[in-house]
Amino acid sequence: MRRRAEDERVSRVSDRFSNPFAPLSLSSEAVAELETLTQTLVSRNIEAYERHVVVNGSDNVDTLRWKLMYEQGGLRSYAERSTRTRFGFGAAIGAAVGHLDRHAPVFTQSSTTCVPSILVVGAIEGELDDTMYGFMCTTLDQMRVKTSYIKDGLVRGSVLATLVSPTVEDPFTSVAVKWMEKGQPAHARAVVKNRDYVYLEATGVDYLRNGERVGYQVVHSIQFPETPERSSAIRGNMSICAFYRQKNNDETDVYVKGFLNPVTGLENSIITRSVARTLLSVSRNVYCCQMKKIKWAIRQRHQTASIALATSV
Repeated sequence: MRRRAEDERVSRVSDRFSNPFAPLSLSSEAVAELETLTQTLVSRNIEAYERHVVVNGSDNVDTLRWKLMYEQGGLRSYAERSTRTRFGFGAAIGAAVGHLDRHAPVFTQSSTTCVPSILVVGAIEGELDDTMYGFMCTTLDQMRVKTSYIKDGLVRGSVLATLVSPTVEDPFTSVAVKWMEKGQPAHARAVVKNRDYVYLEATGVDYLRNGERVGYQVVHSIQFPETPERSSAIRGNMSICAFYRQKNNDETDVYVKGFLNPVTGLENSIITRSVARTLLSVSRNVYCCQMKKIKWAIRQRHQTASIALATSV
């Protein structure tokens, strides 16, 4: 009976983290365009981050522009009071990626319209490398582990394609195409469907003009012919960029800024609050890192014990 219950639990987890689409086939041109998109997003956002640090300091914000939504640990999330601000990604990305063939991705255009935006600032305990190791999830198994620890509202997900994988020499650099479905809060489920996203995720290390080392994570919606909308969820668009910088020996500075596509009325308010709350999950990245290290240590111990047992026979 216990074995059957465990098998059913594993089956449910496998269903949650399975690919609902046809296999994604990326041409060499599409891969090049995605890599160009990554470089464009990182360079434009790191400029905005540097301006924020210079003008506001690491964790101060203009309260006339930003409304405090939630606080968690050393982090605060804000929603933009007005949606008049425009993110200037669309034109720059369009020029950067050039011609798209029928196998190439379709880049979201909602970034060129007026959209609600969210800002998260503050500091979390731990070193920069631990923070980055915590949010790295380039495989399906790592997606499962991460969401179980940071409680980010992800109910389904899959890695659709891996463009760049981490290496021993460059452990924090990755580029992948993913799909995820986000659950809504219990009080909202009666009026709001879950939202799902097909997106490019890139992580890595860069440097500010003053030489400071920063880690980044870019998430940007993207569509393919193989990833049509699903009837069980509303397809969303998003563009979110996070930067992490060692503040002192014990803390890492956090800056996350992004948008979600506009939805009218009550649904817009619910989703904005949900995103503002969900983005605070970055505060648990270091905890996720610690759990990953413990899991790795246990696995290594079991492997060592198995080898010792085999050689003693």
